[in-house]
Amino acid sequence: MSQRHATDVVSLIFGIIFAGLTVVWVVGGVDATNIDQVWLAGPVILVAAGTAGLIAALRNRDEPT
Repeated sequence: MSQRHATDVVSLIFGIIFAGLTVVWVVGGVDATNIDQVWLAGPVILVAAGTAGLIAALRNRDEPT
């Protein structure tokens, strides 16, 4: 069985950012929302990525190496 490896925090953060921007692009492309509300998505995506990065970094710190 394969061993569990450490989470790559940088890849996790950039994955969240790219996925969030893709969702914003798709939602904006199909005109599912008012364009005035889309500006809020950028900060929300960055806060979510930062929170996930902090959680992953704190989790990796607690695990024995």
